[in-house]
Amino acid sequence: MDSYQLPTEELEGVLTGKQARPSGAVIEIIERGATTGDEPGRSVIVPNDVRINGQSLLASADDPVIVHEMSTRGDELVRVTLTLFARRVSIRAENDAEGAT
Repeated sequence: MDSYQLPTEELEGVLTGKQARPSGAVIEIIERGATTGDEPGRSVIVPNDVRINGQSLLASADDPVIVHEMSTRGDELVRVTLTLFARRVSIRAENDAEGAT
């Protein structure tokens, strides 16, 4: 069995709980409990859940999720715009304690 060692910066991120580099989010726009099929009415979904990195979030029903135009160019990223309801918003320096004045 071959072993694989993480590069040092990635290993530090695993040990400290902080990623070495930002990464893109996994956005899921899904219809809970549904399965598509070839029968009439089963090939269309009506999304009722938005997840980011597997976590369901409260999204505004009044503001649509927008998946921006894409192309097949290899250097383009998928961009998504959505409005979420926040329980708490923290704007601070990373190393400051939360709630510090």
